[in-house]
Amino acid sequence: MSTSDLLAALQRAMEFERDGHQFYRMAARQSNAPNATTMFEHLADEERRHYEALQRKYRALLDTGTWSSEAAWGEVWSPEKADPIFSDDFLARIQGQHLEAAALSIGILLEKQAIAFYTAQAEAADAEPVRAFFQELATWEEGHYRMLLREDEDLRDDYWQANRFEPLD
Repeated sequence: MSTSDLLAALQRAMEFERDGHQFYRMAARQSNAPNATTMFEHLADEERRHYEALQRKYRALLDTGTWSSEAAWGEVWSPEKADPIFSDDFLARIQGQHLEAAALSIGILLEKQAIAFYTAQAEAADAEPVRAFFQELATWEEGHYRMLLREDEDLRDDYWQANRFEPLD
């Protein structure tokens, strides 16, 4: 992978992280479920930290023409250990609550796109440190994806029943 290809990949990666950060911040501000707000805030913070790490990589590559193996990700938040984001009280009020369900769906799509992009960049990388860097990002986003998917699956049945969208027999 040439330096210009790597710079372009880092630019695209920063766009993914910037968009994710903005989206999760918006979802946190608009959510009516406290645990969902907390989860979206955590995701926004992680996307911000990813963006900053990518930006440091980009600047170092631009300045030196070589790949820097340092990446300061910060402490990893484990979405697998997070509490369920929708309380019984929230589920009782779910009729007409579309934001959280839509935010989960959009978040799932954002994470899938990021995973696919980072995986493709890892596969295209010539150097092991570059491959490992993009694979680490893909793995991190995979954790976000699995957590959002789990929450979406947990919410779907309750949401559809409360809004009378269940299939007719």
